[in-house]
Amino acid sequence: MPEEMTSKERFVNALEFKEVDRVPLGYLWFGAGNAVLDRMNASMEDVYYSAKGIARAQILAREMYHHDNVMSPWGCLLVEAEAMGAKINIKKDGYPSIAEFPLKSAKEYENIDPIVMERSERSRTIERSISLLKEQLGDEVFISCALLTPLMLASQLMDGSRMFIEMMKDTDNFHSLLDVLTDSCITFADMLLDAGADGAFIENGGSTSDLFSLEMAKEFGFDYSKKLYSHIQDRGGYVISHNCANHAFHELEMALEPDALNFFFGNVETLDKKYGVDCLKLHNHNHTGCSKRYCFRDFREFSDQDICLMGNINPYAFSFGGGKNIGTEVKSCMDAAPDKGFILSTGCELPLNTPPEEMMILWESMRSCFK
Repeated sequence: MPEEMTSKERFVNALEFKEVDRVPLGYLWFGAGNAVLDRMNASMEDVYYSAKGIARAQILAREMYHHDNVMSPWGCLLVEAEAMGAKINIKKDGYPSIAEFPLKSAKEYENIDPIVMERSERSRTIERSISLLKEQLGDEVFISCALLTPLMLASQLMDGSRMFIEMMKDTDNFHSLLDVLTDSCITFADMLLDAGADGAFIENGGSTSDLFSLEMAKEFGFDYSKKLYSHIQDRGGYVISHNCANHAFHELEMALEPDALNFFFGNVETLDKKYGVDCLKLHNHNHTGCSKRYCFRDFREFSDQDICLMGNINPYAFSFGGGKNIGTEVKSCMDAAPDKGFILSTGCELPLNTPPEEMMILWESMRSCFK
């Protein structure tokens, strides 16, 4: 498998439906991160608030796992929330969690100033980590920042049950809150793009019938997410929309017009009914997850709109599965993927404790598809 492109060229060409020397391998957040931290002789607690630590961990992960991209912030989805006042429980060997929500009602949107994103030491740490990645990697590797959609950010600033009540009973103020959060997300995106990010990996997992009706997802999610996505693209950045929900609103994902969709879960019956694709028949194998997942083949509407498909290896095949299904997962994705506009990756982040030996199985399984 001779490689003639840089990782960034390969990644960008896939996003733009151009020829690649091989399928790019995408890295999500900080998968299999414990092995990276062990090699650094550090803990999550040591590097979480360190721009140098974040950059070093991503560069080392790429050296160990052979990915074509790096990402910051990684793993933790609470950066924006923390910058905006959420209290965080820091863990020594795992990702933090929210200890206290900063908002009690949507009316408190008046207390939020998007400029806080520029002033927060937490967001500035991420900005510096992107700058370090750019300094050390240049144009060799695709550098991605990681963001939340405004609705996802709202769910981290307010208790979930309270948020749903506010959406129904105080709709006007909730929309005002989303307006302010959209400006805040854009401010954060601008910081990271200015620092050297080539694009944004955006968490949009709240766009799902597991949480909302389609009408609610349109009213409270779509327009605000679209404004964020379009802003990044207007600045020349690429947008990868991540939605691994069980019943994601894929029609809304397509209407957002991201450059790529990273997905995992899905409903095979829906896929068959809507697209005429029999996933089980096409794959003809028995391995974990296939009965509840989308495959790539004949996902024509996305490819026809030049939306790259990124995924969708089952992350549960790693660590918990002992690695025995990884090769099958890789082959299934490679066999079903489109000829252009495809990045191989997991459908969601791998467990932190995934052994590096299993990551090598992923890499070697992908390489074998080109021999």
